Amino acid sequence: MSSPNLTLRGYRRSDLPALFALDLLCFEEPFRFSRAAMRQFAESPNAKVVVAESGDMLVGFCIVHIERFEQESVGYITTLDVHPDLRRRGVAHQLIGEAERQAREANCGAMLLHVFSGNKEAIRFYERCGYLKVGAHEGFYGIGADALIYRKAFKVS
Repeated sequence: MSSPNLTLRGYRRSDLPALFALDLLCFEEPFRFSRAAMRQFAESPNAKVVVAESGDMLVGFCIVHIERFEQESVGYITTLDVHPDLRRRGVAHQLIGEAERQAREANCGAMLLHVFSGNKEAIRFYERCGYLKVGAHEGFYGIGADALIYRKAFKVS
Protein backbone atom coordinates (compact mmCIF):
# COMPACT_ATOMS: atom_id res chain seq x y z
CA MET A 1 0.00 0.00 0.00
CA SER A 2 1.23 3.49 -0.75
CA SER A 3 1.58 6.26 1.77
CA PRO A 4 -1.50 8.51 1.95
CA ASN A 5 -1.22 12.16 0.95
CA LEU A 6 -0.99 13.80 4.38
CA THR A 7 -1.18 17.29 5.71
CA LEU A 8 0.30 17.84 9.17
CA ARG A 9 -0.95 20.75 11.24
CA GLY A 10 -1.53 21.91 14.78
CA TYR A 11 -4.55 21.23 16.96
CA ARG A 12 -7.78 23.22 16.75
CA ARG A 13 -10.45 23.01 19.43
CA SER A 14 -12.88 21.86 16.75
CA ASP A 15 -10.68 18.72 16.37
CA LEU A 16 -11.67 17.35 19.77
CA PRO A 17 -14.62 15.19 18.60
CA ALA A 18 -12.50 13.62 15.84
CA LEU A 19 -9.54 13.02 18.19
CA PHE A 20 -11.81 11.38 20.73
CA ALA A 21 -13.53 9.23 18.09
CA LEU A 22 -10.19 8.10 16.67
CA ASP A 23 -8.88 7.23 20.13
CA LEU A 24 -11.97 5.06 20.71
CA LEU A 25 -11.29 3.31 17.42
CA CYS A 26 -7.58 2.80 18.15
CA PHE A 27 -7.59 1.68 21.77
CA GLU A 28 -9.54 -0.60 24.08
CA GLU A 29 -10.02 -0.02 27.81
CA PRO A 30 -7.92 0.75 29.83
CA PHE A 31 -5.75 2.38 27.15
CA ARG A 32 -8.18 4.94 25.77
CA PHE A 33 -8.90 8.39 27.15
CA SER A 34 -12.18 9.90 28.24
CA ARG A 35 -13.37 12.92 26.28
CA ALA A 36 -12.49 15.17 29.24
CA ALA A 37 -8.99 13.69 29.52
CA MET A 38 -8.44 14.05 25.77
CA ARG A 39 -9.41 17.70 25.94
CA GLN A 40 -7.17 18.28 28.95
CA PHE A 41 -4.18 16.61 27.24
CA ALA A 42 -4.68 18.37 23.89
CA GLU A 43 -5.40 21.82 25.31
CA SER A 44 -2.81 21.87 28.09
CA PRO A 45 -0.49 24.91 27.91
CA ASN A 46 2.53 22.57 27.66
CA ALA A 47 1.02 20.47 24.84
CA LYS A 48 2.34 20.13 21.31
CA VAL A 49 -0.28 18.41 19.16
CA VAL A 50 0.35 17.25 15.61
CA VAL A 51 -2.72 16.35 13.58
CA ALA A 52 -2.56 14.33 10.33
CA GLU A 53 -5.25 14.83 7.72
CA SER A 54 -5.81 12.99 4.46
CA GLY A 55 -8.23 15.01 2.40
CA ASP A 56 -10.79 16.28 4.88
CA MET A 57 -10.42 13.31 7.25
CA LEU A 58 -8.42 13.38 10.47
CA VAL A 59 -6.39 10.14 10.25
CA GLY A 60 -3.91 10.47 13.10
CA PHE A 61 -2.51 12.62 15.86
CA CYS A 62 0.25 12.79 18.40
CA ILE A 63 0.05 14.65 21.71
CA VAL A 64 3.33 15.55 23.39
CA HIS A 65 3.73 17.41 26.67
CA ILE A 66 6.86 19.42 27.31
CA GLU A 67 7.94 18.61 30.86
CA ARG A 68 10.92 18.81 33.22
CA PHE A 69 12.43 15.44 34.04
CA GLU A 70 15.73 14.81 35.81
CA GLN A 71 17.19 18.27 35.19
CA GLU A 72 16.20 18.56 31.52
CA SER A 73 13.24 19.45 29.38
CA VAL A 74 11.75 16.44 27.63
CA GLY A 75 8.86 15.75 25.34
CA TYR A 76 6.53 13.13 26.79
CA ILE A 77 4.39 11.32 24.21
CA THR A 78 0.95 11.15 25.78
CA THR A 79 -0.58 9.33 22.83
CA LEU A 80 0.04 8.50 19.19
CA ASP A 81 -3.07 7.44 17.29
CA VAL A 82 -3.34 6.36 13.64
CA HIS A 83 -6.52 5.19 11.96
CA PRO A 84 -6.36 1.36 11.72
CA ASP A 85 -6.93 1.44 7.94
CA LEU A 86 -3.81 3.60 7.48
CA ARG A 87 -1.34 1.78 9.71
CA ARG A 88 1.99 0.65 8.23
CA ARG A 89 1.79 3.42 5.63
CA GLY A 90 4.12 5.99 7.18
CA VAL A 91 1.55 8.08 9.06
CA ALA A 92 2.99 7.35 12.52
CA HIS A 93 6.54 8.04 11.28
CA GLN A 94 5.48 11.43 9.97
CA LEU A 95 3.60 12.27 13.17
CA ILE A 96 6.43 11.25 15.50
CA GLY A 97 9.00 13.00 13.28
CA GLU A 98 7.09 16.28 13.50
CA ALA A 99 6.48 15.84 17.25
CA GLU A 100 10.22 15.28 17.79
CA ARG A 101 11.04 18.36 15.68
CA GLN A 102 8.71 20.48 17.80
CA ALA A 103 10.19 19.07 21.02
CA ARG A 104 13.73 19.88 19.86
CA GLU A 105 12.52 23.36 18.92
CA ALA A 106 11.23 23.69 22.51
CA ASN A 107 14.78 22.87 23.75
CA CYS A 108 14.01 19.32 24.82
CA GLY A 109 16.96 16.99 25.18
CA ALA A 110 14.91 13.83 24.75
CA MET A 111 11.52 12.23 24.24
CA LEU A 112 9.93 9.81 26.73
CA LEU A 113 6.92 7.53 26.53
CA HIS A 114 5.15 4.63 28.16
CA VAL A 115 3.94 1.73 26.04
CA PHE A 116 1.90 -1.29 27.11
CA SER A 117 4.30 -4.21 27.55
CA GLY A 118 1.98 -6.41 25.48
CA ASN A 119 1.81 -4.06 22.50
CA LYS A 120 4.60 -5.68 20.46
CA GLU A 121 3.75 -3.76 17.29
CA ALA A 122 4.10 -0.38 19.03
CA ILE A 123 7.29 -1.51 20.78
CA ARG A 124 8.86 -2.48 17.42
CA PHE A 125 7.77 0.84 15.93
CA TYR A 126 9.34 2.91 18.71
CA GLU A 127 12.54 0.86 18.60
CA ARG A 128 12.77 1.40 14.82
CA CYS A 129 12.41 5.13 15.51
CA GLY A 130 15.45 5.05 17.81
CA TYR A 131 13.76 4.77 21.20
CA LEU A 132 15.55 2.69 23.83
CA LYS A 133 13.93 0.85 26.72
CA VAL A 134 15.01 2.51 29.96
CA GLY A 135 12.64 0.95 32.49
CA ALA A 136 9.26 -0.46 33.34
CA HIS A 137 6.25 0.73 35.31
CA GLU A 138 4.24 -2.05 36.91
CA GLY A 139 0.48 -1.50 36.79
CA PHE A 140 0.78 1.75 34.82
CA TYR A 141 -2.44 0.99 32.92
CA GLY A 142 -4.08 -0.87 35.81
CA ILE A 143 -3.65 -4.17 37.58
CA GLY A 144 -1.70 -6.55 35.35
CA ALA A 145 -1.25 -3.94 32.61
CA ASP A 146 2.39 -2.95 32.87
CA ALA A 147 4.18 -0.35 30.77
CA LEU A 148 7.67 -0.18 29.39
CA ILE A 149 9.40 3.18 29.45
CA TYR A 150 11.23 4.30 26.33
CA ARG A 151 13.53 7.26 25.76
CA LYS A 152 15.13 8.84 22.73
CA ALA A 153 17.92 11.32 23.31
CA PHE A 154 18.36 14.10 20.79
CA LYS A 155 21.80 14.68 19.41
CA VAL A 156 23.29 18.02 20.38
CA SER A 157 24.21 19.95 17.26
